[in-house]
Amino acid sequence: MSIDVLELQLASALQRFSTLQRNALDGREHPKLLGRSISELESVLEELRVAQQQLVENRTRMEQMQLELSREREKYWRLFDEMPQAYVITRSDTLITEANRAASALLNVSQRFLVGKTLSVFVCEDRTRFLLEAGRVTSDLTAVDMKVKVRPRERAPLLVTARVTGDDAGLRWLIQPASSAE
Repeated sequence: MSIDVLELQLASALQRFSTLQRNALDGREHPKLLGRSISELESVLEELRVAQQQLVENRTRMEQMQLELSREREKYWRLFDEMPQAYVITRSDTLITEANRAASALLNVSQRFLVGKTLSVFVCEDRTRFLLEAGRVTSDLTAVDMKVKVRPRERAPLLVTARVTGDDAGLRWLIQPASSAE
């Protein structure tokens, strides 16, 4: 039985109970009607007990699923964050949504400050081509390898190789210095 149906039945039973209660106080109610009403109230109360039990069970299952999801997310985050290569997840416009420690070290920016910046701000040559390539990966959903000159914060520019893959959710960038990638 759905909660909505139970709620309607409960409201109806409460209304009938209230009417019965008023009539009983006036002394106008027949014993037969009183017995039927009490029986109906007992039935509704049993349905309420069963529904409450189902809600408790559902809540317990949801709490267990939430705990499991939390563990899985933590596991994913540890794997992501401990990768030795720089890995960045962006929206199609290169706005960074996630970055691992290696990306933070490569770009010389704290992870928490990388999130919300566009990856393109670190590109120091041919930013237009970079954005066009990112757009192509987004629209074609094909992986692209590109060499890009980036400028980490307060450091000299360096050439990197980026393997970019994408889907409707955004782009994933595996970035490494060009000298170690070749």
